[in-house]
Amino acid sequence: MRRAYRIIGWTLGAIGLAIGLVGVAGYLFITSDYVRAQLENHADAALGRKTRIGRISIDWGWTSHVRLDDVAISNTDWGKADHLFKADRIEFDIRLRPLLHGDLVLPTLTFQKPDVSLERSPEDRSNWSPEESPVARGAVEQLAPKERHEMPLIGRLEINDGHVGYRDIKRKLDLDGTVQTATGQASADPQAELSLTGKLEDQPLTLHFIGGSALMLRETDKPYPVDLNVSYGTTKLSLKGTLQDPLQYTGANVQLSLSGQDLADIFPLLGIPGPPTPPYRIVGQLHHEPGVWRLVDMTWHAGDSDLAGDVAVDQRPKPSHLTAHLVSQNLSFVDLAPLVGATPGKTGNVSAQQKRTAEQMEAKDELFPDVPLKMERLRAMDMDVTLDAKRVVAPSYLPVDTLYTRVVVRDGVARAQPLVVGLGGGKLEGQLAVDARTDDPKTDVNVNFQDVDLGAFFRGSRYFDTTKGKLRGRVLLAGEGHSLARVMGSATGNVAVAMTGGTVSSLMVSLAGLQIADALALYILGDDQIPIRCAVGRLNMNHGLVAFDRTVVDTHKSVLHVDGQAQLKTQQVDSRITADIKHFDLLDLHAPVVIKGKIRSPDISIGGRFPIPTPDFGGADDVNCDGLIRQLMAAD
Repeated sequence: MRRAYRIIGWTLGAIGLAIGLVGVAGYLFITSDYVRAQLENHADAALGRKTRIGRISIDWGWTSHVRLDDVAISNTDWGKADHLFKADRIEFDIRLRPLLHGDLVLPTLTFQKPDVSLERSPEDRSNWSPEESPVARGAVEQLAPKERHEMPLIGRLEINDGHVGYRDIKRKLDLDGTVQTATGQASADPQAELSLTGKLEDQPLTLHFIGGSALMLRETDKPYPVDLNVSYGTTKLSLKGTLQDPLQYTGANVQLSLSGQDLADIFPLLGIPGPPTPPYRIVGQLHHEPGVWRLVDMTWHAGDSDLAGDVAVDQRPKPSHLTAHLVSQNLSFVDLAPLVGATPGKTGNVSAQQKRTAEQMEAKDELFPDVPLKMERLRAMDMDVTLDAKRVVAPSYLPVDTLYTRVVVRDGVARAQPLVVGLGGGKLEGQLAVDARTDDPKTDVNVNFQDVDLGAFFRGSRYFDTTKGKLRGRVLLAGEGHSLARVMGSATGNVAVAMTGGTVSSLMVSLAGLQIADALALYILGDDQIPIRCAVGRLNMNHGLVAFDRTVVDTHKSVLHVDGQAQLKTQQVDSRITADIKHFDLLDLHAPVVIKGKIRSPDISIGGRFPIPTPDFGGADDVNCDGLIRQLMAAD
């Protein structure tokens, strides 16, 4: 949006330079080659550029008609084009009496085949900038209109076969297009029209702008109409409405509409590091005050989620600062998946790229996506964003109810603090940080959870009614990389979970403990619940290698032990579950349950060569739950 306005401004500004030359010519009222040469010399000195005027002719009168042929303003010495501006012909009528009062009144102004070539160097120098000529800079500061009534009074502006080119090597932006005024049936009130096509970072870019007539720029009692449409890849941007003062962008009644497959795609276009999202649409009212753009009364639909709020971009500090306040009455938790490179799924409101990513992950049987996230964009802008999701809709196995967070980005470091998640009737809170100041971003997670209902993780399953208990624990991790897979593959830290009291499905415990008689009876008669004395475990991570640390489930029938390890870099697990029986069991295999293979869908088998069910007289002791929990929950 900002770049679109600049392109329009640069185009009109270049034309304004030519209008300035026209004004000088009108003041001189002469056509001799000597004076034409003097005019070119004065323009050279004022603009800091070589200026050419092929021929000047004037038809005298109180309203004089002036014609300039073969007009050209040269480019900077570093520019690629041979000119900044040129035109086959410039014609205008000028009223002489208003000149005595310092007013420039042009009843008609016509440009024939004007050609504007705008360029930015890799060092961010612009060939149209007043800084390229100190003399011109002073003149612009003194003469540039600050309000609508200071604009030259142009009754009718005609631009025929105009061409605009824009090149920015650093941003890989290349545009070519036309600028003209619409006449025909609307000749009494013509419109200005600008059309550009090209590429931005190898994606197709088109821009189409329709504005009011040049006369309307001067008429302060009439709102100035604007209609801008920009297409960049799959991103669509439109601005429609009116401005009371188009020079100051005040009195705005302009609606902005922005839509696309992924909000992260807006960065090359607007310079704003948007978060990755499912397909989205944003609508709001665009306002402006000196140095600050605001989008208010905003509604945002992304995937199956709805948000509302306001966004402000303050361009006065360096880097710019974005502030946003977002509230959601219905947030689909899977729509947050793109934030970590994952996908909302293969079906529903997902982009084609997200669908392909989901299919690739399924084909490779991977749990963590290796989709590079452009974290370096966090260096482009400071931000302060709050998200308050009053209601979260999540899959049955992930009982998230609410979400609140404030994300602050400063000097390339993003920190979500506080991060508060309503989870299974309990709460998860803490902070998450991403340090993108280096080429290999660093991620840190430090969260705690408590009073989380164990049964909530089994919603919709046969185990829901018989599984109860309250979980507490913490996650303390640090990793590096541009994707979730690389962060987890390098992760160091630990995850600890504990539960005292509660019940679990008798069927689950019987199967895990390989107590065949109990399992068969429960399959036939239905599930039952087994009291839990405690369940506790810790995963220790060292550069992506996970080791199970004293992970046990103590029931009144047996003590289940989980041992082994997982390699997060390859997303492989190799672990086993063994059971120490407390009481006599008629049929027990005396063999572990082996879990091996990809973490996403491991193979589960019974260990031992030829496990034969035999009686087990039991004798296992109860676990010292309180002592073990204190050990494993202790911070390192």
